[in-house]
Amino acid sequence: MSVSADAGRDLSGLARSVTEAFEESATRRRDRDALMDNAFAALFELYRATTAAERRSPAGQNLSAALARLLVSGNNPDRLGLYVVRTQTAAENGRHEGYRPACWRRSMLQILGEEFVPWETFLRPGDLAALPRIDDALVEVAAEASPVSGEEVPAWVPESHWWWWEPARRRGEDAPDRADSGPLDTVAED
Repeated sequence: MSVSADAGRDLSGLARSVTEAFEESATRRRDRDALMDNAFAALFELYRATTAAERRSPAGQNLSAALARLLVSGNNPDRLGLYVVRTQTAAENGRHEGYRPACWRRSMLQILGEEFVPWETFLRPGDLAALPRIDDALVEVAAEASPVSGEEVPAWVPESHWWWWEPARRRGEDAPDRADSGPLDTVAED
């Protein structure tokens, strides 16, 4: 990706940060959770800084191809599998430990698979099969989950990330208006 003149965005630098983070996750033995969380944080930063057209541009396609190679190399298949398992655990425990952390994790998986590299390219069959179970768990716990208010659904959340509004829908309410809830900490559990 090239450097944009808009507000001094360094898309090349952000793209490099993403590939470096996933490369580090692929090669380092320790800190598996922190490394994958850092990789998703870098990916999210790039996602927020780019448009869909930029992500589908030739430079964006080159990044996606590099990511596809990294996601199936070294430690990344195991770490992504663990990320999926922890996302499912967060969803299943959403009524007790907070629904929002499960939404964050599920959205990170969605962004990776929808905006950068299709899931089928890098997720193992068992991990791919877990995604509907995660969604089912989000639906199941939504009625008992602590409410997600408009202030808790950040403005960046696409409408396709239905899980954010599921508690309100289950209570028969309209989906809350979205507001940016401030900086994202993809690794923080509320």
